[in-house]
Amino acid sequence: MKRFILFLMIVSTANVTLGQRNKRGGQNEERPSRSAMHIAAYEHALQLNDFVTAISCLNYVVSIDGKESPYRDTLLMLYSTNGNLLQSYNLAMQLREDGRDTRMVKEVLAEVYNQSNQPKEAIEELEMLNAEFPSLGYLWQIANLQYQLQRNSECLESLTAIINDSASSGIAVPQVIGENQQQRTSLLAASLNMVGLMLAKQEDYANAIKLFESASQADPEFILPKQNYAAVTELMQEEAAEEVEE
Repeated sequence: MKRFILFLMIVSTANVTLGQRNKRGGQNEERPSRSAMHIAAYEHALQLNDFVTAISCLNYVVSIDGKESPYRDTLLMLYSTNGNLLQSYNLAMQLREDGRDTRMVKEVLAEVYNQSNQPKEAIEELEMLNAEFPSLGYLWQIANLQYQLQRNSECLESLTAIINDSASSGIAVPQVIGENQQQRTSLLAASLNMVGLMLAKQEDYANAIKLFESASQADPEFILPKQNYAAVTELMQEEAAEEVEE
């Protein structure tokens, strides 16, 4: 009798232990992985515009998933949006080395180079982008950087291509019109104004004025060509007065 009772106790204890193990096993299966938890935390942080936390969460996920993680591109976008230039550059170069030289990678590198005062490198990235994905937006960025580097013939070629494209009149771009002041105008008007500035610097005032007039016709509200027209007209009058005195 005692042996029978002892046998029952052993069997019961074994069943309880096995049941506890099975229960714990079920809990582990239902519990989300750490990677999934960090993705959920990233999504929540993004809803709150908490980029620092979102970046931290995605860094964890990428470190777990490795090079094949689809979240590396998302992490690059977050770094770029948050203005983390060094991190953006490093991750973009890693992606390029890993054969994932996407459109976004080129765009991020172009922006990093531009913000880091490396216009030559920025132009190279933008030219690759424009060759693969032709865009007046890329061409406009290229023209601005060429103007900055005083590559006048190349800049004129880029601006001429923009001006000759009928779509340029329907695209709006921001223009600095004063300290902490911007005005949006058509890409056509902005391009005509820039060509006028180039001609004015070359002291070709007569043709510069024509370009400023064309820019004002393209957008009558655009302030810069009116100001440039007035400034160049004054220079021409001063030169004429000096010639009379001589």
